[in-house]
Amino acid sequence: MLILKLWNYLRGYVIIKIEGLALEKFINMCIAKEVYLWDIKRINYTTLEAKIGIRGFKTLRKLARRAGCKVYISEKNGYPFWFSKVKKRKMLILGAFFSLILLLVVSSFVLVIDVTGNERVSSLEILTVLEEIGFKPGVNRYAIDLREIENNTLLSIHDLAWIGIEINGIHAKIEVVEKTPPPPKIDKDTPCDVVARKSGVIERVIARNGDAVIDKGDIVAEGDLLITGLIQREGMEAAIYLHAYGEVYARTYYEIEKTTPLVKVNKEKTGEKYTRRVIKLGELELALSKGDHPYETYVIEKTSKKPIQWRNKGLPVEIITEEIYEAIEVTEKVDIEVAKNTLHEVLIEELVEQIPKDLRILGSNTEFTVENNTLHGNLIIEVLEEIGEQKKLQIQEIEEFEQVEED
Repeated sequence: MLILKLWNYLRGYVIIKIEGLALEKFINMCIAKEVYLWDIKRINYTTLEAKIGIRGFKTLRKLARRAGCKVYISEKNGYPFWFSKVKKRKMLILGAFFSLILLLVVSSFVLVIDVTGNERVSSLEILTVLEEIGFKPGVNRYAIDLREIENNTLLSIHDLAWIGIEINGIHAKIEVVEKTPPPPKIDKDTPCDVVARKSGVIERVIARNGDAVIDKGDIVAEGDLLITGLIQREGMEAAIYLHAYGEVYARTYYEIEKTTPLVKVNKEKTGEKYTRRVIKLGELELALSKGDHPYETYVIEKTSKKPIQWRNKGLPVEIITEEIYEAIEVTEKVDIEVAKNTLHEVLIEELVEQIPKDLRILGSNTEFTVENNTLHGNLIIEVLEEIGEQKKLQIQEIEEFEQVEED
């Protein structure tokens, strides 16, 4: 099938419309005279659309007159027609050829470098390290080893966990992932408390050093005191300041909300279509088809081909074909149970990704509500989590407070 299409393109063909009352007679005459028609479509009772080769079209007019039909050309396609247009625009083709050569040369060099994903490490620091390694604006993309550059960058910048370099034309996109800094450690000789780093319901407290100030079932908020390092006992002349530590486990909650429509608008093709072809040279687009499609509602299907390959790399030259189909909008009601199941799967998948893998899941609760043809879903997952973190005791402030009480 593909070979036949290619052969017809090389020979050249036209899309024609035949109008008349004896269309069947006309087709039979074509068969008898071995005039090959293909992709025959009946538009209405008196009109046919078909494709025919250039040679066959010359014979077709005589047959149409004998059958009492009229023939019109609606579209010309194929290499002969393309070449005929090209011959009239020699300077344009010559300019396009030299532009392509220039584009291929320029696209071999990286001219723009963008850095994304960084927050604590500055873009300037990353670009400076890359320049020292040899990756900078003006470098030939085919003369560098991206994997080696990525590895050397990670060795030079310790705050980066991952780096990826992607080159598209003259643009280089540097994407980085920074290391998550560990919580600051407090020296074991430094007095401190254990406080809640997030809210939850206390399930178990193990005070290794210091006094627990909460019990099972207590509700705590972020920053609340859990284990105190300030020890006061009856009969003691002065308070003792300890390096409090231990484990505090609480039931914590992770929550997510999402919506999905219960009425969907689908687009169905009518059969009419418009084909548009574009040559993309880097960021420049040259349309090969004139005009625009006449459809208010439409569906676009794109295919892209890179005809030029060099050193196993695709150069920034693309031929884009857009098939634009006329469409009508059709409203479809979504079954609410199907919508709930689908939304529930999405909620679980996205929320589980937010929960650290070492936590134990205790339970979950999902609620759905419907409002304005929209299904709202809310998922809460309950987990058992260690919520304690150490916080330095401000001894000077405590002593000043005690002094005020004594006065």
